[in-house]
Amino acid sequence: MDYSGDRSNRGLGIFLVLAILVVTLLGGWLGEKVSAGARLEEDTDQLLKAFTATLDRIHSDYAREVDGNRLIESSIRGLLRSLDPHSSFFSRADYSKLQEEQKGKYYGLGISIKAESPGSGRVVVEKPPSVGTPAYKAGIQVGDVISKIRGESIEDWDLLEEVIPNLKGPKGTTVQITIERPGVPEPIEMTVERDEIPMYTIEFAFYLPNEIGYVKIKKFSETTGEELNDALKRLDESKLRALILDLRDNPGGALNQAIQVADRFLSKGQLVVRTRMRKGRGHEYVAPKGRDHVYPMVVLIDRNSASASEIVAGALQDHDRALIVGQTSFGKALVQTIYPLEQNRGLALTTGRYYTPSDRLIQRSYSDSFYEYFSGRRENSSSERPEYKTGSGRPVYGGGGITPDEEVSRPTSPKIVRQLGLKGIFRQYVEKLSQGDLDPKFRFPSQLERWNGLSEAEKDRLRQQHRVTEKILDRFRQYLDDEKVVYNRADFDDNRHLIKTLLEQQLMTRVLGEEEGQRVRLSIDEQLRRAIELLPRAKSLFDNVVALKQGDT
Repeated sequence: MDYSGDRSNRGLGIFLVLAILVVTLLGGWLGEKVSAGARLEEDTDQLLKAFTATLDRIHSDYAREVDGNRLIESSIRGLLRSLDPHSSFFSRADYSKLQEEQKGKYYGLGISIKAESPGSGRVVVEKPPSVGTPAYKAGIQVGDVISKIRGESIEDWDLLEEVIPNLKGPKGTTVQITIERPGVPEPIEMTVERDEIPMYTIEFAFYLPNEIGYVKIKKFSETTGEELNDALKRLDESKLRALILDLRDNPGGALNQAIQVADRFLSKGQLVVRTRMRKGRGHEYVAPKGRDHVYPMVVLIDRNSASASEIVAGALQDHDRALIVGQTSFGKALVQTIYPLEQNRGLALTTGRYYTPSDRLIQRSYSDSFYEYFSGRRENSSSERPEYKTGSGRPVYGGGGITPDEEVSRPTSPKIVRQLGLKGIFRQYVEKLSQGDLDPKFRFPSQLERWNGLSEAEKDRLRQQHRVTEKILDRFRQYLDDEKVVYNRADFDDNRHLIKTLLEQQLMTRVLGEEEGQRVRLSIDEQLRRAIELLPRAKSLFDNVVALKQGDT
């Protein structure tokens, strides 16, 4: 389509302004940074002219109209991808989300949602809203489908760009939503007032049997260190016989919070991490306060443990403070600095590398391809990686993630479990079961509101009442047949205990809360089971560290 008149001129003007922005960025990042007033080298200058000419030609002659903003953003992303896998550009939505995660809070409804189906804007509530949140007060439930916002269908809305921003908003403002609830024939209209929603990074902190503490950190934000202090106060460290710190699936986050977490377990002045930047600059970060605790530790990691979680695991391993159990971590040792850009956009630029206290660089190679870097699982054997020593002389390895002291793989889920999980069958069944839709004698009303006020004896009684019995499991099998779900009956029989446990996890989560669901899930966690078995070894390691300290004094 040809363009003419004022509309074309205005569009071209905006487009070229955006192009100039990219040129400015390119001018600063290609080769050595250009100082104010300096002229670009002739070749670079010609390339920049070719770049802006290409943008102009796309705008005027491409087969269809293009979104200038998205084209420029894609250009910047391509520029950064030529550097390394972690330098990245943030759109307005991405940068807003990043700021929320860093601050540890946002303003909205307090619901965890996912797309109802691929490509659909409609979303389903996947976790029970926490007590006290706007969603909880409004009566929103697990399984509810949000189909409209302000009376407008969201079927063709984008989840990240449209649905979530429309659900969020300033504190005290309201949003009208339409909900479709399983078992309820008519849509439910409700107006919900937004409020401040804390984004906790410590998901769980509770006792396992035999006075073993368990703390799960899912990521690092500006509140993680404070959250950890609060969690350990609730546990009462004086009563801990041992602590298991779960950093699995933790992608990392704020460096200063990794230092605060490590500081909680190291002695004052012990090195946590060192960074090395351009032209030899760098910094050493030590435990500013330190604590001398009397309990041994095991840290759980896996292939998705990265960045700040690797800093913590590496520091505790190098100082022999904890035994590391699980799988070799991701291997990200590139330091990103966040720079704000115009119009609430942002830039994460790699400005250095970090090294563990034993001087290990654990960055995995990305020279083959970024796809292989993010998705590949090839790991070098210990003989192929440089060897370092911990404080007590134990060998540890660099060149590709934190290698655990005890390798424990995660078992692959059986086919039937994957099939039922992907289709949401476990959740659907538990929803109908708890509401009494399948059988009135199997009805489990929510106990979330009064749960925290119960005594431990009362909580234990409720836990026993919400166990999945063989009758409930048989009723689940009947449900699969009634709903004409295709499954292998022999596989069901072979995995009966696992299926029963996963149903119980869903039921406990819905009725008693996420912590109770996690307790059930951990009962079949092979990595955790092995971590508990290795606590005597962790204690010997810890006792050796204590003895070495006493020898130094």
